[in-house]
Amino acid sequence: MVDPRRKVLIVDDSLLARTLLARRIESEGFEVALSPSVAASSTFDAAELWCALLDLDLGDGDGTEVAAALRARRPELPIAFFSASVAREVVARAHLLGPVFTKPDDLDLAVAWVRANAK
Repeated sequence: MVDPRRKVLIVDDSLLARTLLARRIESEGFEVALSPSVAASSTFDAAELWCALLDLDLGDGDGTEVAAALRARRPELPIAFFSASVAREVVARAHLLGPVFTKPDDLDLAVAWVRANAK
């Protein structure tokens, strides 16, 4: 069984963003699970995750939908958002669920958030 304190879910529809973020998180010693969409993220078991970093602008929805689905299965799951979204309504919903880091400027802050939540 995977140690849930070491597995991070990254959901982003940009292959470049997923790859960059995954490499940084893996370099910190974490296992990474990747998803490109809201639909694909539904296949992950929230019990196997320590935390999740979600983009807000996904091709088939937004990251708050993924967050709601994950929290329905595991209410205490730490969730943060790493996004370039400027849609105020979506960003406001995201802030109710966890911190919002600006892509790409806050990459180091997002990685630090993962480290802090893995203790």
